[in-house]
Amino acid sequence: MSTYNKTVLNPSLLYGILIAILFFCLLLTLFVGDVPWDIVWPDALNRLQGKGSAAWNPLLDERIPRLIVILCTGPSLVVSGAVMQSLFHNPLASPNVLGISCGGGLLVLVVFALEWHLQYPFIIPIAAFTGCLLTLMLVYSLSHSSGEINIHTLIITGIAISSLLLAIRAAIMYALRDNWTLVQTLTEWEAGSTLDRDWKHVHMQLPLTLAGLWGCWHYHSEIDILALGEEEAKNLGVEVKKVRWRLFLCVALLVGGALASVGIIAFFGLMVPHLVRYVQGPSGHRLIPFSILIGSIAFAAIDLSLRALGIHSLSIGTVSAVVGSLFFFILVRRPQLFARGHA
Repeated sequence: MSTYNKTVLNPSLLYGILIAILFFCLLLTLFVGDVPWDIVWPDALNRLQGKGSAAWNPLLDERIPRLIVILCTGPSLVVSGAVMQSLFHNPLASPNVLGISCGGGLLVLVVFALEWHLQYPFIIPIAAFTGCLLTLMLVYSLSHSSGEINIHTLIITGIAISSLLLAIRAAIMYALRDNWTLVQTLTEWEAGSTLDRDWKHVHMQLPLTLAGLWGCWHYHSEIDILALGEEEAKNLGVEVKKVRWRLFLCVALLVGGALASVGIIAFFGLMVPHLVRYVQGPSGHRLIPFSILIGSIAFAAIDLSLRALGIHSLSIGTVSAVVGSLFFFILVRRPQLFARGHA
């Protein structure tokens, strides 16, 4: 029996605590803003009752959409990171480290550069999903030899692909440097932020998130078995290739939806899955729901902290990148610190 199993809290108690914390964060997300609540709420209520005008309202047109985006983005990144760590048997696997976010981001950049999004706004999530899936397939193919994944080259391959994609993206940005409006739009998008999210972003992200989360939950038992190794999974009756590619599709949906709506959030999908595993262990049965809860709480907490403190010079993506890079360094240097959650 692992050390984790001797020290874990009761799952029902953990669920209750996490749900209470999440509910508190979501309430604050609706209350905190530049416009006071005693002004926002009466106007929103009148509009819902058809008594007022259809003018823009901070609660209905900004805070509620942002709340839904938060509930989609945090779980998407955490679940995708947790699934990849199980599939690749590597604690360093995540959307950012393996270059998946860079691949999706590059195709979105192309869409912006060609201005296709002005006429077809929903081409953004399609481009993000396609780029994520193609990059994941490329990294997997290059790391796959003799019928098995070469764990030792997986991370190196991901970093190499990321570097190449970042170089291409930088070249495109340099070529577009005279288009100040486009450069500003791309800079804000790449920073990763929930600022000015509206119902358009919800419509772009929500379908992909729901489909991706459902797919990951549907295969949560297979994720558990695949963590034991491909041969063991085959012996236990798992159709490894089919399950793996379907989970790849789910990961691409989750990461692509987050990219399309919020932008690039570096290392979030690396850090939080380790926290989830440390809290509840490696079991896939609880891995997905705990990832959804803790991912939502962590993402909402960062967003709330930045807005409550009035820090406009930093975005969620920036904070996640700084903290995540330090976490990545610690994970490489002291992997035993996080070994308990993978027992």
